[in-house]
Formats: sequence, structure tokens, C-alpha cells
Amino acid sequence: MADLAEGFRTILSGDYPRLLLSGLGLTLAVSLCALGVSVVLGTVLGIVRVFRVPLLGPLGNAYVEVVRGIPLIVLLSVVYYGLPALGLTLDGFPAAVLALGLYSAAYTSEIVRGGLNSVPVGQIEAGRSLGLSRAQAVRFVVLPQAWRVALPALGNEFISLILGSSLASAVTLQELFAQGKYITGVTYRQFEVYAVLALVYFLLTFTLTRVVRALERRLGRGQAGIERRVL
Repeated sequence: MADLAEGFRTILSGDYPRLLLSGLGLTLAVSLCALGVSVVLGTVLGIVRVFRVPLLGPLGNAYVEVVRGIPLIVLLSVVYYGLPALGLTLDGFPAAVLALGLYSAAYTSEIVRGGLNSVPVGQIEAGRSLGLSRAQAVRFVVLPQAWRVALPALGNEFISLILGSSLASAVTLQELFAQGKYITGVTYRQFEVYAVLALVYFLLTFTLTRVVRALERRLGRGQAGIERRVL
């Protein structure tokens, strides 16, 4: 036990906490940027799939099926190591953002699709009766309601992105897990380092989970209030 305590003191002193904080900041940055890519692409995919846009709808379905059948580590390797063969070379950060965003977009598409399907079809006709085009009715009437339903699930997807970002060390990104591996190589304290990493990931995801649940309750109360006013 004395040796174990000494190991924890070692990795929690000197420059090691700074390295872990630096890695944590990079983990959050790449996850947030990837979420942005995921939301934009996933929303487009969800729309073309739900409304069965000619050509784009089938392509969207194919994209979702293909990406969901590929391990994230393989997609990261394709983006970072494979794209240079096509003349496109990306550094670790943009490669990780692109790969994580493309991967997450397939799942975000399902979230958006569920949100869109939860909106009554009559909402589009209501928008059209107000003089909006079909595209405008989807944008200004349907999408806001769909996002209200999808928002909590998107919070869970962000948590998944944070956990998935630990694989970004495979493309040389010095995020939290990569910094942990570096500290392990220097101190030879594998158990202590990975125990600290596990605790950091747990605290981060636990906090975000509670935020998502609070958001779900708040949106639920808001929706209940709307229904009461309508009745």
C-alpha cells in the first residue's frame, strides 16, 4: 500500500497534473468540434432520409449503414493515414475531428430522424397554410420541434464522443489518454496512471450525464406545460 500511495503522489506532482489537464482540454476541444460536424452532417442526413429526398435519401441510408459497420479506430486510420494517398494530409487534431464527426454523424442522423418522426405530419401543412414553402416549413416549423425532442439524446452522443476521443491517440493527438500513456512510459506506474484516467473520465461523463438528465426533466416540464395550455 505504501508503494501504491507513493505511485499516486508521483503522478500527481511535478508536471504530470499539467500534462493531464492539457490532455483533458484537448479531449474536450476535439469532442466539441466533432460534435459540431456531427450535428450539421447528421441533421442533413436525417432530413434527406425522413423526407426521402430523391438520390440523397438512399445515399444517406447507405452512409449510415456503412459508417455504423466500421470501427472508429479504422475510420481514424483511414482519415489520418489513408487520405494522404489521395493528396490530402491532415494534422492530428483536424483528422480526429473529421473522423469522430463523420462517425458520430451516422448516429446523430438516427437521433434527428427520431425527432423528425415525432413531429405530426400536419405541422408541415400548417406551415404551408401560412405561406411557407415546404423547405421553409421544415426549417422553421418542424426542425425546432424535432430538436426539442432530440436534444437530450445529443447530450448522450457528446458523452460518447468524449469516450471515443481516447482513440485519437492513434493519430498522434496528445489528448488525455495519450498524455496518460506518456506518463506511464516515464514513471512505469501503469495502475496508478490508468486509475487516475478512469477517475477523470468517470467524473467528466458523470457530470455531463447529470446535466443531460436535468435537461430532459426541464424539457419534459416545458412540454407538459404546452400540452396543458393547448387542452
